[in-house]
Amino acid sequence: MATKHSVCALDCPDACGLTLSIDPVSQRATRLRGRADHPITQGFLCAKVAKYLDREYSPDRLLYPLARSGPKGSG
Repeated sequence: MATKHSVCALDCPDACGLTLSIDPVSQRATRLRGRADHPITQGFLCAKVAKYLDREYSPDRLLYPLARSGPKGSG
């Protein structure tokens, strides 16, 4: 497993530091941890970021914008 360092993609003032474990075959992140050496969060991940990989690789994730069919407000 390779590890890479990153920061949170959410627009919080903390800009949390992250450590990602990367699968060398699929090149996908398999584990997400907070960086203990981050001066503000000190390894803590909020609930939104802790589940980030579940949302990112979910089969139900929208991959393109939805197009409205019919006039606005018609259901």
